[in-house]
Amino acid sequence: MTATNPTLRKKYICYGVAALVFLATIISCLTAVAVVARKKSEGKSDYYVESPATSVTPKIAVLVNTESVDVMGGHMRCLCSFQLADDLIAPGTQEKLYPEPKSAITVTIGPKQVSFKANQPMLWQSVNIPVFGDFNFYPFDTLESIITVSATAADNTTLPVSLILTGIPNGYNVVYAADTPDGFEAVGRADIGRNVTVRAFATLIMIIMWFLALASVMFAAGLQFYGKKVEPPFVAFTIALLFAMPGIRNTMPSAPPIGCLADQMVLVWVMVILALCVLHYFIRLIINIMPEKTAYAPVQA
Repeated sequence: MTATNPTLRKKYICYGVAALVFLATIISCLTAVAVVARKKSEGKSDYYVESPATSVTPKIAVLVNTESVDVMGGHMRCLCSFQLADDLIAPGTQEKLYPEPKSAITVTIGPKQVSFKANQPMLWQSVNIPVFGDFNFYPFDTLESIITVSATAADNTTLPVSLILTGIPNGYNVVYAADTPDGFEAVGRADIGRNVTVRAFATLIMIIMWFLALASVMFAAGLQFYGKKVEPPFVAFTIALLFAMPGIRNTMPSAPPIGCLADQMVLVWVMVILALCVLHYFIRLIINIMPEKTAYAPVQA
């Protein structure tokens, strides 16, 4: 039997230890991310803002829970639920999940008006609230939304309301503020921005795009400097990378259409750089396939 080389054995041990340390590091990082994400999600579920109390006792409380934000559509989707004061609830329905008014009530939430008949449950309502802002500064864009809530009884008298705002949609951070200036109509405000994960991931994608473009420039410059021959696979790879850049750009989460500030800073310049590299390769190939001029000696008589 051949004895094992001690040096080779030490290398195997070092490689094994390095692999275990690398695997343990990955598991530790994933565990830390999961713990932090869980704590943040618990904090999001507990976050809400309620309009302050006034001299007028509210008859209707409206809970507006933000479910999602559609930046391109210009709205955020909210799920609204209702609570009634005891003197507005139909007799014998106090224990039901959905409150039932003893007389008709009309509630206006943003652009949507909902009418509830007497002795009918006030079911949850889905409302699209307009969102304002400039998404061209993605991923550092900020948006805002104004939420107004009012209610009227069957005799067209205005009912005092209170507003409760809650909900953190995926991929966003939302800061709420609510007030009832006159005690009857409630006004809420939502300041919306991308969360840290979206900003970090989008920034990472942009950095990767720049690194790929710069690596292509260095490779093309190295071929030119050292006089190496340009091979067809080099050209094919650079062309594939050129047309792959828009797809890489679209992997950024919730990215707006092409034309935002991130494209002006990254995508346009990266594609120009890669196109120049491809042009350089083609010029080199054309020069290489051109026949060399042959010098002929003069014919002597």
